[in-house]
Amino acid sequence: MDPLRALLSDSVLFLSLEDVVACGGADLRKAADDVEEGFELLLEGRVQLPKKTSLQPCPGRPESETGFFNVMPSLVQQRERDVLGCKIMGSMPGNVERGLPRASGFILLFDPETKLPMCVMDAQAISATRTGAVSFLAARRLARRNTRELGLVGAGINMRTQLLGLSAALPELKRVRVHARGSSRHRFAQEMGARTGLTIEAVDSAEEAVRGADMIVTCVSVDHEPIVRERWVDPRGVTVFSISGFEVDLELVIRMDRVVADRWEDVRSRGVQAHAIAVERGRMPASRVEDLGPILAGLTPGRRSDQESIFFSPVGLAFEDVLVAHRVFRTAVARGIGHRFRTWQNAQWI
Repeated sequence: MDPLRALLSDSVLFLSLEDVVACGGADLRKAADDVEEGFELLLEGRVQLPKKTSLQPCPGRPESETGFFNVMPSLVQQRERDVLGCKIMGSMPGNVERGLPRASGFILLFDPETKLPMCVMDAQAISATRTGAVSFLAARRLARRNTRELGLVGAGINMRTQLLGLSAALPELKRVRVHARGSSRHRFAQEMGARTGLTIEAVDSAEEAVRGADMIVTCVSVDHEPIVRERWVDPRGVTVFSISGFEVDLELVIRMDRVVADRWEDVRSRGVQAHAIAVERGRMPASRVEDLGPILAGLTPGRRSDQESIFFSPVGLAFEDVLVAHRVFRTAVARGIGHRFRTWQNAQWI
């Protein structure tokens, strides 16, 4: 029997946000290794990945107002073990003004043999860190190696992990311009500048942030109209990463040389991002969208020249969260971190 299964056969381990961070849940490089392994296993047919279930409380109104609730299960057949889990997470943009996390929830891990729950952990750090890890991996293959100037629209937690990933992936990156509503852009510039050693300038408009930038990253809670306009973006050689929803002009996506998703069938099913909308409205054929997995594996070329313009927008895939969470879980068990609790004393209850 797996020692983890023997240890937790009669209980469930709970890991708080602080426990998750203490066990490496915010380690972007380790998360990148987990995610890269997951994409390899996905190509080998060793990942079961049902479509993301997304519940919107008030259909017809924008998610930026109503929030949403996601359920994301996955089974990953690693070479030494199976990993079974599910992320359950809600997002409410208005929480930020209340001093609460915009997105919060849990990752649940189950014993793949008995299907009994083994661990419940806070999802905030893992969800944001694996999002940055995906961009780290994608930027190494899609962004220009000589990228020096980055334009950011958004200054939340996910943009912080984006910048950590991109600063690690882009060795010549020197300068960053960031725009967001309110004072968050100034906090971002000060705190992330100190953390990364980059020169970060808080600017007053999205246009000022992106004009002339080698690479543009958007990560905002607005999903019903684009923030970045096509006319602001250089016509050749630019890389655009759109991390949330409908953040950029459809005309910008359509004119790009290449359009990349993490996995197109999931992006299309979710239907809220610019490339999914462009295809749904008949503005662009679905055949133009590439998956990231073959690019990471070297089966499809990454960036072919400095003149190529590339758009990348991931929807987020459950196996990423589950693999990072399982590494955190194993670390927690080895270090004796977390709290164990029983969900029942005797299963014969009726």
